[in-house]
Amino acid sequence: MPEETDKRPLTPSDRRILRVVQEEGRITNAALAEQVGLAASPCLRRLKALEEDGIVAGYRAVLDRKALGYAIEAFVLVKLEQSEPGWRTRLIERLNAFEEVLACYAMAGEIDLLIHVVAQDMDAFGEFSMNRLLTLPGVADVRSSFVLSTITPPRGLPIPD
Repeated sequence: MPEETDKRPLTPSDRRILRVVQEEGRITNAALAEQVGLAASPCLRRLKALEEDGIVAGYRAVLDRKALGYAIEAFVLVKLEQSEPGWRTRLIERLNAFEEVLACYAMAGEIDLLIHVVAQDMDAFGEFSMNRLLTLPGVADVRSSFVLSTITPPRGLPIPD
């Protein structure tokens, strides 16, 4: 079972709150309290405590990439080579500056980085890949896999009982 927090153990009410806000981030406190079976004030206190403990790290809207003109979605596998001191920090700063990069994960195994990328079209992806990503210091090899369809969209974390 995943480690919950060093702050305090999660109560059954906390778990119910987490399940709901993960699915409905814009829910009002009154509606949340009703769904989880608490009065409004204790519900709000519990939610604020979960936020302060860092368990609820933020809220965001889920946007449709195609509706925003991003026809291409890809996962880019990057193999790194060692370079001069400080290269990893500069590489991460550069990757974070690319608006096409939705997420980047340091990996163990055959690849060093897994980068989730969107682009308006194949030309834009090619420009990103060839002219920006491959030119970064420390990048030895790049391989891309393109999303054909999303079978299971990103979803919330499981909240054990």
